[in-house]
Parts: sequence; structure tokens; C-alpha cells
Amino acid sequence: MIMTSKIIKQLWKERGDNVWLFAELVIIAIFLWQAIDPLYTLNRVKNFPKGFNPENICRVYIHEYYKSDKEYDASVDDSSETRYASITSIFNNIVSLPEIESYYGGFCIPYGVTLTTIHIYYNENGEEDNGEGRKEIELYYYPAERGEFFKVLQIKDIKTGQYPTQLQKGEIQLSRSAALELFGTTDCIGREVENEYGIRKLKITGVYEDFQPNPYMIPEPTVVANYADNPPEFIYLRLKEGVDRDSFIKRFNEELRPTLRVGNRYAGTMVDFESVIEENLYNVTHESKNRFQLFISFFALFCAFLGIVSTFWIRTNDRRGEIGIMRSVGASRRRIIGQFVTEALLLVSLAFAVALPLIAHLVIANDFAQPTDSITNEQLARYSEAFATAPRFAVITVITYLIIAVTAAAAAIIPAARACKTGIADALRE
Repeated sequence: MIMTSKIIKQLWKERGDNVWLFAELVIIAIFLWQAIDPLYTLNRVKNFPKGFNPENICRVYIHEYYKSDKEYDASVDDSSETRYASITSIFNNIVSLPEIESYYGGFCIPYGVTLTTIHIYYNENGEEDNGEGRKEIELYYYPAERGEFFKVLQIKDIKTGQYPTQLQKGEIQLSRSAALELFGTTDCIGREVENEYGIRKLKITGVYEDFQPNPYMIPEPTVVANYADNPPEFIYLRLKEGVDRDSFIKRFNEELRPTLRVGNRYAGTMVDFESVIEENLYNVTHESKNRFQLFISFFALFCAFLGIVSTFWIRTNDRRGEIGIMRSVGASRRRIIGQFVTEALLLVSLAFAVALPLIAHLVIANDFAQPTDSITNEQLARYSEAFATAPRFAVITVITYLIIAVTAAAAAIIPAARACKTGIADALRE
């Protein structure tokens, strides 16, 4: 207690020099908090439960030869009917392989291509009402005209705990969050909605658990529907238990794929689901923006680290003469280092106490979404809503304080320890 009192008096005595250090620490605390916040947020989102099982899934894409390709067969009828029949024939040959447990023919898949959205409408007061009774939400849309979308991804119905069966024409299923947003309850089976194209009487046959559309988004409201009949050019396959996926993919590409050609349509190379994820991360802006945000945040951390280290290092180094005097009156090495560390921690704590209300103001003003543009501000705002704000604020605040405190303490310990090793006479001359 006595030592702390002396240190406070010492800090007050040197207040002219310390005021600039204090102001620098306040700025660094605010700067560092905003750098750590998106790192914490993005890490939390990336570690969200996927909501589906990507293991043991592979994909085949049915390609087409064009007139500019040397493999093109000009004798083949290229009408839309023939094209559809050719794709369907290849599709049926692939999904009938004995190693396949379930299949899904569609363009969109979680962690793959999920760029399709659709508006769904529900009229509480009847179909003719376009006023207050009309509700609208925008959902990520997964067409499921062919195969078992839910079984391939192992997404279960929230009530039965089973995989929903293949949807019939005009049937849709909503995710839990979509049902809650549209109806305020998940008890909506049997109700009818319409889509933005005016197709009415889309019957809700189930509600399933939410899943992440991609690694950089929280689970969003989604809909799986069957009201079109598009050719199944993308085929996602879940292999049976015990089937070695890598061996199956290799055998398919080397032995089976060359035989899967009908007219000018042919089966492409089969890939595992990890390759699908990697392929689509490079095709969307999320990954590049995420990498840019990570670079900016780590660069900010590095700058803050250099600023704290250089300031406290110089401050301690300039007081080598004072250290010599303390040693000459019998102060131990441990006591000297302890004093300089305590001074550093007191300055950091006082500066952080001043910075904290300013940080809180910025947080509230930005709806807990710092202006980082790592993906979009709107999505960062959604991420913020997904986390309890008080615990999140507390975690980031503690991390920020510890980084500054540990860095300041280290920057005070090293030069103070080196000064203690210097001869007393040499230290006094400095």
C-alpha cells in the first residue's frame, strides 16, 4: 500500500510527461477494441454449428459440349427437349450407383452456391388482402425438385426428428427462423403461402432446423421448395456408410465418367464436398473481404503493440539514473522492476477507465457493428444481434485490456531488468 502511494505520487510529479502517454493509451485502447471486435465476431460466426453434415458428400456437374468444342456432335438434336432428356438420363445413371445412399439434384447447396433468394408472402386476412395482413420475408432458396435434399445434408424436421421426405410439386418447407419470422410460431404446417412470381398455394409441409448458408454467415431464414422442373445439372451424393469416399471418387472419374455421355451432355469430374466449399469461396466476395479484414485487424494489433512497447521502453530507459539511485540506497532488483511494472499497469488502468465510456458510445452508435466492412455492415449487425451484447462487450474489453497491460508490463520489465544489471556508478552517470 505504501509502495503504491509512492508510485501514485511519482506519477503525479511527472504528470507533464505522463499526460501524453495517458492520451496515447486512451487512443490505443479505443483503436485496439475496434480491431479485436471483428476478429472475435468473425471467429464466432465461423465456429457456429453448421446445421448440416458435410461428411461423405461428393458432387458431379453435368456439362455440355458447344459448337466451338471439337467433341461437339453436330448430328445430335439440340432441342430443349433433347437436352433435358440427355441430362435426365445421365442423372439417373449416376444416382442408381449402388454406393449412393441419397442424392439431391439442384444448383444451390449450403457452403456451396447459396446466392439465390426469393420473397415469400403470407396473407393473414385472405389472399385478396394486400394491406396490413400481408407479410413478406426474403429467404435463401434451395430448389429441391429431384432427390432428398434433407437426407443428403442430414437436416432434420424439428418436430419428428426425422429427415423430411422428397417434396412434391407445390410443397415447401421452412427453416425454424423463417417460420418464426413469418408466422411467429413453428406450428405452421398446412398453411399456404405464395412467392414473388405470383405462384399461390405453396403448401408448407414441415419446418426444419436452421443451417449456415456459408461459413461467414449466421444461420439465416431459408426455404426448400419444389415448384419448378429444372434440369438437374448439379448432383450432390451422400455415400453409404462404409464406402470409402476417396476411392469411390477415383473409380468414378477413371472408370465410370468416360461412359456417361448422352448426345452433347456428359458427366464432369466428381469432387468431394471440401473442394466444393473451396471452389465457391473464391467465387464470392466473402473470402477476399474476410482476408482483407483479418489483415487490417492484425495490422492494427501490430501497430498498437509497437506503440505501447516503444513508449514504455523509452520511458523506462530514460530513468536509468533513477534506477541507479534506487540501487545505491539498497533497493532490490525485484522492488525496482515491481515499481516500474506497477506504474505501467496504473497508467494503463486509468487510461482504460477513461477509454471505456468512449468505446461504449461507439458501440451503441454503430449498433454493435464496427465500420469494418468485413462482409457488409448489415451482416455484421446481424452477427451482433446473434450474440448477447453484454458478454460480447465484456469479453472483447477484457481481451483488449489484457493485451495492453501485458505489453506495457513487458516493455517496462525488460529495460528495467537490463538497467539493474548495469553498474551503480554507470547508472548514476546516466
